[in-house]
Amino acid sequence: MTRVLIVDDEILVRLSLKTLIPWHENGFELVGEAEDGKQALAMLESCPCDIVLTDIRMPEMDGIALMSTIRVKWPETRIIVLSNHNDFEYVQRALRMGANDYILKLAWVPTELLDKCKDIRNDMEEERIKHAEERQLAFKMAQLEKGTKEKLLRNLLLKQGTSLETDNVLREFQFLNKEQMYRVICVSIDNYQHIAEESRFKSEQLFGFTIANILSEILKKYGGGELIEVKNGRFAILMERLSEDMLVDMRSAAATFARVSLSFGIVKDDIKLYDLHAAFVKAENALSARFYDKEVHYMYDFERSDTDSSVESFQEEYWNELIDGGNSDRLHAAILLWCEKQKQTDVSPEVIREKWLQLLFLFEKKLAAIGKDIYSVPSYNGQYPFDVIRNAETLHEIIEWLQGWTVLTIDYIRQSTKIRYRSEIIEVMDMIQKEYQTSLKVADIAKRVGFAESYLSVLFKKETGEKIIEYLTKVRMKKARELLKDPSYKIYEISEMIGYGDTNHFSKYFKKIEGVFPLEYRKSALNSKEKHGNI
Repeated sequence: MTRVLIVDDEILVRLSLKTLIPWHENGFELVGEAEDGKQALAMLESCPCDIVLTDIRMPEMDGIALMSTIRVKWPETRIIVLSNHNDFEYVQRALRMGANDYILKLAWVPTELLDKCKDIRNDMEEERIKHAEERQLAFKMAQLEKGTKEKLLRNLLLKQGTSLETDNVLREFQFLNKEQMYRVICVSIDNYQHIAEESRFKSEQLFGFTIANILSEILKKYGGGELIEVKNGRFAILMERLSEDMLVDMRSAAATFARVSLSFGIVKDDIKLYDLHAAFVKAENALSARFYDKEVHYMYDFERSDTDSSVESFQEEYWNELIDGGNSDRLHAAILLWCEKQKQTDVSPEVIREKWLQLLFLFEKKLAAIGKDIYSVPSYNGQYPFDVIRNAETLHEIIEWLQGWTVLTIDYIRQSTKIRYRSEIIEVMDMIQKEYQTSLKVADIAKRVGFAESYLSVLFKKETGEKIIEYLTKVRMKKARELLKDPSYKIYEISEMIGYGDTNHFSKYFKKIEGVFPLEYRKSALNSKEKHGNI
């Protein structure tokens, strides 16, 4: 309903305006009547109106003064002036001040005033639609500019371009100043992969969106800047001045509203757009300090070496002796000592990870000697060795997990040399080895060997140390590793060949065991072959 307020000091005029026009039937609501401008303003304060019908000459506050206030406080309100024949000068003044129309009180016709109100209502509706469309268009343009700017900055951060290439891009998009100086901060969500997989958020995209909103709100509080979502739980922040209080607030807000922890890599110097890529690499390198100390959350840029010259070389004979000795305490002490030596170096985490992978490969040799492989060892704490070494965020996490896994593996090697499985368990294993590419179910396997599903599950776990489905997954992943080394097969084809109808499920299980997705594993395997002259 279009709301109407009547303002006139003559009671008969107010009465006729109220009663002679069927307001409600025509979509209007009379919200009240006032005797002068002061009363009208008091009513408008509590109930703004769409149309005000006002006399010009009134005591206390006349129509001209009332209009002046309405134009300032409620600019959307429309005004129709009620005038007498001798008020022509006032009417002209009122129209100049923005009155929408006028009518002579002594000669007014109800239908004429109603039509004027209807015309005003139509104009108002057209204007509302126009403004809504303009707002929507402005919002879309702002979003487009924001998206374009974020994409441009992401490209500048991730790719090293020439000054000429950067100039060409900046000429095309005028919303960036190439002379502007920035501080660059890299933001990392701690334990990102684990949180993304535990399904606390509905999707990885929603997870990233939630953290981006938190960071954006804090960024506004400290004067604004550019927030760019980079990849895999990483963000970049560009701003003119850096306040460590802002970083504290971001960590606090992320912990409170999303229950996640953040770490920051910070570039010391101000940089221009031309140097974004180099600065981002520095910021990411700074974050690598957290690998050596799980308590560090604010790191300023420094250089780390990608060579292993400062790291003690892997002494295969020494580690062989420790593993063969089977003394867990001695092995743990050696692991801790080696870890402490690594903390004193200035190499990148990737160099350190490669050193620990060498220890895994040594265990692989020990397992191969008894007809087993590293994948046959049951998982420890639900994690697998290659995944932990490649993806653990801190050296502490690697060591903590590795100490438990080595005990498990040494015991597994010892038991495997004398273990003899029951014939039913061997039958289940043979069935899985032959039919892994089908949609095998535990219930079907149990039926075929003549056991209840629950009993077979308990028996298999007791004898092998793992669940039937875990054993099936390992068999499938072993075949997947073989197939991935052949570039003629597509990923979805391999997924189907090993019994997964859904490629996403295959990729998820593969990464859980290998620590990398199938395509990354293939690239690494093919590069390794090429390096050794096998293709």
